[in-house]
Amino acid sequence: MNIIKEDQESVFAMLAAVLWLGNVSFTIIDNENHVEAVQDESLINVAKLIGCDAADLNLALSTRKMRVGSDNIVQKLTLSQAVETRDALAKSIYAGLFEWLVEQINKSLAVGKRLTGRSISILDIYGFESFERNSFEQFCINYANERLQQHFNRHLFKLEQE
Repeated sequence: MNIIKEDQESVFAMLAAVLWLGNVSFTIIDNENHVEAVQDESLINVAKLIGCDAADLNLALSTRKMRVGSDNIVQKLTLSQAVETRDALAKSIYAGLFEWLVEQINKSLAVGKRLTGRSISILDIYGFESFERNSFEQFCINYANERLQQHFNRHLFKLEQE
């Protein structure tokens, strides 16, 4: 795939950051119903791996900044909100890394300078979604799932017949 060493190291750093984020814990500040991240190895390692200061990461995980009119308001988070924020950050890092990796794989499979040709796409067809109101997009997804299931069944039955 020809991913340069620096990019490989960045991939490993982001994966490590996601893993360390899962270990970040919070402590409740007195009886004020808000939290701060515990200043331990987990928080420090995540900060180093993503390239920010531990104090800034603590602030990002334990507060929410909102703009109301021309004023900025900082809201302190509860324990459940801070845990959700931590988990959302981990998911965001992982999703961005995953998209980047798929893009790099597709670039390595590209024919010449054209970006057409062979590619890898990922389709999750486990189960069908049924909402009270389905959108056209959901209809297309369900239709594609049905067609893939039909193709699989035909292929499997053909193999059984032979």
